[in-house]
Amino acid sequence: MSFIDRLKIVAGITKNDSTNAYEANNLEVSKDDPVDVIFAKKLIQNNGIFFYCDKKENLIKTMQALNKKLKINTIYCTEQRLQNLLEKSDIEYNSENYTSCDAIISSCEYLIAHHGKIMLSSKQLGSNAIKNLPKEHIVVAYTSQIVKNLNDAMSGINTRYIDNLPSTITTIASSREHNNNNILEGNIKNISVLLIEDFQDQKLI
Repeated sequence: MSFIDRLKIVAGITKNDSTNAYEANNLEVSKDDPVDVIFAKKLIQNNGIFFYCDKKENLIKTMQALNKKLKINTIYCTEQRLQNLLEKSDIEYNSENYTSCDAIISSCEYLIAHHGKIMLSSKQLGSNAIKNLPKEHIVVAYTSQIVKNLNDAMSGINTRYIDNLPSTITTIASSREHNNNNILEGNIKNISVLLIEDFQDQKLI
């Protein structure tokens, strides 16, 4: 059973045809929910926007729809693969100066299911402080990047980079979680996640 089929069954998540975003009728997390479903529920629960893309055409259309919805003029993007995606989507980007941009798009290290958070590192952020980057943050990720909790994410970081850990490792959360838990303002973003199943492979982006 595919990821999105599980979402439909477990969470009652349906697609909004006008935006291509998925909305949940039941956001309560069940003990039987797999981590991918938990992440989707938590993200939407925390006022994030969730997209599922299974084809390159869908990914491009979703980017175009999101760009229009958020009224973005220019996106800050430093990753070559994502720059290629923006070019195919006819979306203007800036790779050098984020101060003139309305949003940022990046990959991530992990999606943390039980908190609906995104783990980023200097591999995505470079030397930029997260608090200084645009409030609108678009994340392109694969289902294999979803982990249960922060400990699992840190374990994955330590394994992946071994003796060459990124200089910065941080997490971002959505605005609603900020209201509930009083997290530092700089790590609170308006998050949109474009999720891709791994079997579609890297050719999507």
